[in-house]
Amino acid sequence: MPEEDDELRIALRRETYDANDALVDLIVRLTPIDPAAANAIKRARSSLFEAWTILCTPPDDADDDHEH
Repeated sequence: MPEEDDELRIALRRETYDANDALVDLIVRLTPIDPAAANAIKRARSSLFEAWTILCTPPDDADDDHEH
């Protein structure tokens, strides 16, 4: 992976982490007002965490697919 792509991946991972933090705050504020809405945000947060996890794992090099 080119260095530029790696830097972009790191930046996107950080943005995803920050968005996750923002959702925690939103959940705290929503819970007393509308628990159903807070639960929807919790589900969205789970998906966001999945995206962050994917970004933490370096993608496989295309060349690796041809070695087997």
